[in-house]
Amino acid sequence: MSDSPGGRRRGSVHITRQRASRLYRLVRLLAERPRTREEVLKSLAIGLRTFYRELDLLKRRGLKVQHKDKLYTLASTADQAEGRLPFPDPQLSFAEMAELARCDGEAGRRLAALLAAVTDQTLAPPARKRRTGGR
Repeated sequence: MSDSPGGRRRGSVHITRQRASRLYRLVRLLAERPRTREEVLKSLAIGLRTFYRELDLLKRRGLKVQHKDKLYTLASTADQAEGRLPFPDPQLSFAEMAELARCDGEAGRRLAALLAAVTDQTLAPPARKRRTGGR
């Protein structure tokens, strides 16, 4: 399984809708043309710490942002980058998840596997190991 066609499977990242929106806008800005840090900060209405935190997350997701001559630019297209951006938890019900898991394609297979991992458990919880010795 992979996050994007040709990409490696990446660990999940839990983010808010606000942060997902900011990352999406950041990727779109940097894919459009090279930008100064100040342009990005002003366009996204963020501070310096948030800027570097978002660049770090993009890097951890396998996206390269080039920094040359005080300009930042995305090394891939925005569409390629979107395949690696984390998405916030959509808060789906089991019924909604089952419906989506029936869809054709890689995403449907991933959702089906996730649903199976949650629902295909024995009803009884595993027995707890007892401690030996004192107490």
